[in-house]
Amino acid sequence: MNRLIRIVVFVTLFAFGVAPFCDAVNPAPTPQQVAGLAIDSLRPPVETATFEGIAPGKTTLEQLTRLWGDPRLETVSGGQIVRAYSFEPLNHIEVTVRGGIVRSILIQLDAPYPEEEARAALQSELLRSKPVLIPDESGEIYGQVFPERGMMFLFARQTPGQPGYFVQQIAIEPVTAEPFVLRAEAMLYDQPTEARRDLQDALRLKSDYAKAYWLLAQIDLMEGHVESALLYNEKAIQLDEQRPAYHLTFVQALIRMNRIGEAKQYLHETIGICDRFPHEMARALMMLGDLYRTSQQADHGLALDCHTKAIALATTLFNHSNPTIRLTARDVLFELHLATAKAIAWGRYDNQEEVIKKWLDRARVLARDPELARSPRYSREYSFKIAATTLATLVALPGKTHIDLYIEDVLTEGNKLIDSANDPILRAKYHWDTSIALYDAVQIFQLREQYSSALKYGEEAAKYMKIGLDGRSNDTDLYLLGRLYFRLGAIHASGNGNHRAAIEWFDLAKPIFEKLLPKIDADALEVFGVTLVSMGVSYWETDQREEAVRLTERGCQQIERGVRANVIDASKLWAPYSNLAKMHNERGDRERAANYSRLAESVNPEKARLR
Repeated sequence: MNRLIRIVVFVTLFAFGVAPFCDAVNPAPTPQQVAGLAIDSLRPPVETATFEGIAPGKTTLEQLTRLWGDPRLETVSGGQIVRAYSFEPLNHIEVTVRGGIVRSILIQLDAPYPEEEARAALQSELLRSKPVLIPDESGEIYGQVFPERGMMFLFARQTPGQPGYFVQQIAIEPVTAEPFVLRAEAMLYDQPTEARRDLQDALRLKSDYAKAYWLLAQIDLMEGHVESALLYNEKAIQLDEQRPAYHLTFVQALIRMNRIGEAKQYLHETIGICDRFPHEMARALMMLGDLYRTSQQADHGLALDCHTKAIALATTLFNHSNPTIRLTARDVLFELHLATAKAIAWGRYDNQEEVIKKWLDRARVLARDPELARSPRYSREYSFKIAATTLATLVALPGKTHIDLYIEDVLTEGNKLIDSANDPILRAKYHWDTSIALYDAVQIFQLREQYSSALKYGEEAAKYMKIGLDGRSNDTDLYLLGRLYFRLGAIHASGNGNHRAAIEWFDLAKPIFEKLLPKIDADALEVFGVTLVSMGVSYWETDQREEAVRLTERGCQQIERGVRANVIDASKLWAPYSNLAKMHNERGDRERAANYSRLAESVNPEKARLR
């Protein structure tokens, strides 16, 4: 045996996904622990506003009478008292009292007042509270609330062509959780860090608020804290199990943890409760199609079936009267076109490249939808997603298509997102998303044996991924960074024959893989084992013999575990056994060399074929 056998498995992100990891063995932290919820105190200045010395939720009926005197009118119904007062220039003020405590103050203005002027006039009372608009069930805006102060502006009905909002009434009520959640939802995709603080305040005020936990789960998913996201989502579902959106976010967390089987089963069950929420049904079908496409036993036909059903459903909602349903359906329709392009790329169909282009062109048309364009929450990432999806499809169909323009689009659009983000969570997310798209470019160039370009964009991907990983705490994302480091080293070793350059990247990958090895599931043993054995070759070729043997033995152990678990064919041990036989022979350990030679012969795939 004159040279070592390099066994390198270049696994594409979409063909294999990422390595499955076993459930954590440590006790699961509580939601408060994992996200550091400051539930013991509210951020200042959170305090109900006062009007002429009266503070709803605090002022008693006796204090009200002492400060304002007798009302001009009083009605009593059940346990509720409503008093009417007049103070120049405010002629219509209603005070509601229940249980002897003032519950609300409602000020009716004689004429509608421009919202901006009303806010300026009350600046000293509103302090720094940032308002959020209040929609009704149809999505129409009827008011504005200042969460920290418990104050609301209720708007006059808008006339066609009327610019801005006009305040008809001003209401003051005790500070409650709902406005904080409403504002958090409005800020979720622009300022998730601020949104998280609002949700912390909301849970301090109402600890069983399901929607607050669900929104926290979405922020944690955005930040890469998958385990805590799962915990938050479980809590939301425990409190309100009839919301399909909560279940779909739960599925997203399962997918990010590579619990694909559970995710599929749970998604099928969730579809059963989506009847009253057709826009969520469309999203659920899209997610199910993606699971069929990306699972290890991929079924691209079923993926396309799911996407087709979802497209038909989302299309019926395109002009829905409710703006939330309408915009969600259009957003899902955009995402479905990208998902369908990927499913076609990885399946076996005629004229794939031509058909994929048509789906991407349709996605571009949807991305220019004027109503979506006015809603950055939906449209901000569309240009980037189209560029990234184009590269993702070319991993399956590397061909000879020039991809430099697509890479330039990814970098241009990715950097636009990064530069426009004024939130650390979003900046990290956009760095991460850009790195994944660049990783696809690396794979394409590697498949084409264009190694210098693969290394160029691989190094760029590593820079973005390292920044994007900062603060992320899940093993799946860490594994992707390790895989990228390994891939770059493997390109140096196998593509360029430069083992010294290879081990510079392997030195970065090793601690990541060593950290993850105790957690991997049986299905990932072959990938990890082959990776370590392959790295061992480069350390041997650069005279780091002890490390070469250690890595090869470590990799061999993983493959042996897989053979014992009946998830890896024994023939996969031939290369590591052969390498160890050569290594020990050259180090003078004839006994161990002979033992590994016998083991290699016992699993020799050539011998098995002859039999």
